[in-house]
Amino acid sequence: MFLKKTASFLALFILLTSASFAYQQADSSDFYLANPQRAVHTFLHWQLKGHQQLDLVVLPMALAEGNDEEKIELASQLLRVLDARGLFVDYDIIPSDPDYADSLSGKKQYILFDELPEVYVAKYGDEWLFSEATIEQIPALYRSTFSTFIEAVLDVLPKWSKNDWFGVALWQYAAIFFWIFIGFFLRRLFEFVLNNYIRRITKRTSFTWDDDLMNGVERPIGFIVMMLFFMITYTNLQLSVTVNLYLSKLLDILISVGFIWLFYNLSDVLAKYLGVITSKTENKLDDQLIPLIRKTLRFFIVTMGIILILQNNGYNVASLIAGLGIGGLAVALAARDTLANFFGSVTIFLDRPFRIGDWIKIGGVEGIVEEVGFRSTRVRTFYNSLVSLPNSNVANTHIDNYGLRKYRRLKTNLGLTYSTTPEQMEAFVEGLKGIVKANKNFRQDYFEIHFNSFGASSLDILVYVFFDVPSWSDELQQRHNFLLEILRLAQELGVEFAYPTQTLHVDSFFKDEPRKIGASKTEEELATGVFEFGPGGKKGKPDGLKIYKDGKEINFNSNS
Repeated sequence: MFLKKTASFLALFILLTSASFAYQQADSSDFYLANPQRAVHTFLHWQLKGHQQLDLVVLPMALAEGNDEEKIELASQLLRVLDARGLFVDYDIIPSDPDYADSLSGKKQYILFDELPEVYVAKYGDEWLFSEATIEQIPALYRSTFSTFIEAVLDVLPKWSKNDWFGVALWQYAAIFFWIFIGFFLRRLFEFVLNNYIRRITKRTSFTWDDDLMNGVERPIGFIVMMLFFMITYTNLQLSVTVNLYLSKLLDILISVGFIWLFYNLSDVLAKYLGVITSKTENKLDDQLIPLIRKTLRFFIVTMGIILILQNNGYNVASLIAGLGIGGLAVALAARDTLANFFGSVTIFLDRPFRIGDWIKIGGVEGIVEEVGFRSTRVRTFYNSLVSLPNSNVANTHIDNYGLRKYRRLKTNLGLTYSTTPEQMEAFVEGLKGIVKANKNFRQDYFEIHFNSFGASSLDILVYVFFDVPSWSDELQQRHNFLLEILRLAQELGVEFAYPTQTLHVDSFFKDEPRKIGASKTEEELATGVFEFGPGGKKGKPDGLKIYKDGKEINFNSNS
């Protein structure tokens, strides 16, 4: 029994002794400043409401000059700076190694935030303290974070204005209202200055691109000015660290959005300027290139803006892109037709097989080219429908470009009746050549008009000519004029155009004697006729009939 009581007493003694020892160890400065994590915890935790122990707060500020009250003031100012800037302390990422060394400098120091590299703790002996450089910078950081005017106003406000309502002081509600009002006022003031002073200067210039520039930058720059004001002054609202954290991120994103908006509009200004330049060129395809450049610039600006926003908010864009590699490969395979159409459009712009406004024929589609886009080429058919052709097909298909023709061909056959005499035929052919020679809208160095064949019911004349006109409408008009001239010539020479006919001869109409076909010739006459049309014959005209006027031969050959 005695031994049991003695053992219980010894156990109680050891327990009390170890608890006292642990309390003394915990109460020593070595415990609160043993590593970077403990030092920052000591600075921050013991300033919070419900945990205030100001005698512990001064420990990390040991390098500051002055008494404890001055050190506590410095600690309070630093905490307010961190809260106002939304710099939330995450204890889990702060190293707890007593011998921690910075990976870049190799020194035993730890920088709390990348945004404030001048605020860091360093090891002095066995303790981690706020560095001398940090102590010196605290007053300057405080002055740059909070307006002296706002501080003076807060000092004279009545106590009731500092009462909380849903976690926000009453004076802060009024401050938020005036803060937003001043921001919008500055934006309107800036836009007023641009409209009433800068724009007056641009209107006096002879060119228009500066007016387009003003229209493009006015609103986005006003928005950026407002957001910059909010970013610079939001710390004076002295909201909680959590609110300031999200508010600072939001304002940072909005400023980036403002610059994306600005460069987005500038791309339109650049496209308009390039459009003025390309409008002076003869090639119309470069006019269509301008919308592609504008779309490309817009896509590039928006994409780079999103990447910048993600990068500024802590997302590792490089690893994100690498992580999307497999998914990107799958998307690329799924979008191979889109890529093929894109490279097809590049081929079209490089080779320039046609221009906007050209009359082309691609496969079974014929019409006027209206637009060349990234994915497709749009052709307006002659029955006014709009056909979209994938650029990959266009680049790999035979393209018949009627719009690039220098001459427009007319090939036809004119059939005269079999009652036409050789002299009439020759006169009619020469008359057709004369019509071509008399019209400046025909190609004069090459045309072919000849008595070409004996048809089933007509004597056929080949007409092969070329119009030298700029458009299809002009071609139709000149064709109209040419055919009218042919009709007038035929009427003048007394020839008739044949049409498919069949002649039925009934011998019974001649009573008892059948109809005689051709003339009856003796063998001597037949032999004489053959000889007369042979070499040296008097009736043969191997060079064609000659038509004379006033003793002068009429000849309208194409090379004459």
